[in-house]
Amino acid sequence: MAAELAKYQRVLIDQDTCISCGACVAACPYQALELDENGKARLIWEMCKDDFSCVAVCPVKCIYKVSEAPAELKGKKGWYRFGKALSPEEQKAYEEWKAKFGVTAPPV
Repeated sequence: MAAELAKYQRVLIDQDTCISCGACVAACPYQALELDENGKARLIWEMCKDDFSCVAVCPVKCIYKVSEAPAELKGKKGWYRFGKALSPEEQKAYEEWKAKFGVTAPPV
């Protein structure tokens, strides 16, 4: 499972642009998106499986494949969290993912 976690690209959400419509939450077949305490879309990291249907339904285009996201967004806080405590293997997969895609923001 942990090796599988490292292979997924995932999505990045620009919460400053998000209008809290919830379209992405409704579109995700993996329940990998939620609205945070401010009503902004947030990714649940280990649940995202590269479906990308959320990218297509966003009316303000604030969701990116992480490989295509502007570098400044990769350093903004708040756009993703873990849904559970990660095992050591999952933590290793997470660190590989961060390095591979240049994500500098920590999870919530």
